[in-house]
Amino acid sequence: MAHLRREQVAGKNTHYVYYSLDYFLDAQQRAGFKTIELLGAAPHFLIDYTGFQDTAEVREKLESRGMKIGIFTPECAAYHYLLCSPDPDFHKRSMQYFQQGIKAAGMLGAKIMLMNCIGGTWDEAPGATYERAVKSLKELGPVAAENNVTIAVETVCPEESKIITTLPELERLYKDVGHPNVKIALDTVAMGVAGETPRQWFETFGKEIVHCHFVDGRPYGHLVWGDGLYPMDRYIQVLNDFGYEGYLGQEITDGQYFADPASADLRNFKAFEPYFID
Repeated sequence: MAHLRREQVAGKNTHYVYYSLDYFLDAQQRAGFKTIELLGAAPHFLIDYTGFQDTAEVREKLESRGMKIGIFTPECAAYHYLLCSPDPDFHKRSMQYFQQGIKAAGMLGAKIMLMNCIGGTWDEAPGATYERAVKSLKELGPVAAENNVTIAVETVCPEESKIITTLPELERLYKDVGHPNVKIALDTVAMGVAGETPRQWFETFGKEIVHCHFVDGRPYGHLVWGDGLYPMDRYIQVLNDFGYEGYLGQEITDGQYFADPASADLRNFKAFEPYFID
């Protein structure tokens, strides 16, 4: 039977954009989450290219509620800081930002930092954007190692980027970067949009997949489980078949959940309950 450990399912704050950090954490505690994937963005965590807020206070808030941060995701899909920006000054500042993100992840107690390769302008040759992505991740790998953090790189949808939107592209990137602290993240929505399956991903990457954004979709959406079309039971069974023990980040991004994210999370976590063995 398909099964999970409770701590594997990680609540995320993306759809709490109109609510405070305390509200988000209280909602996660009520829903039953033990692990958090923290999106490093206002109003929940302040970070820029010069530094970040006190991490001890954030950790205390989680620990007092019986939770921990398993994954830190600095905002990397908005046009403030972008890994693949072609502008030299913008790229330099973005790299400083991601270095701060790695340091913040380590101080928050997160072992994983999620990233993607968004940022290349669409009038630039994709090959140039790709080379910049490889070079940037090669530079960030040693910083991650120094902070005991592993970078997990995901694919995105074709509306977001001209590169790294499919499994074969990410496989090439992974090989070209070639750093032990740069691994793979599976996003079920980007996967579905590309016409791929979890089994294909695990057959390709195996243990190199260190994080998942494991959400429902049509295939678009980043939806609460039950609101999309994905076969949850079958997907979890694939995780079991390949011995995946990492986190399943609940990256819920659809605007329909923004007004009442807490109710959405209660319903979402309940969908996982039949699979828990602890």
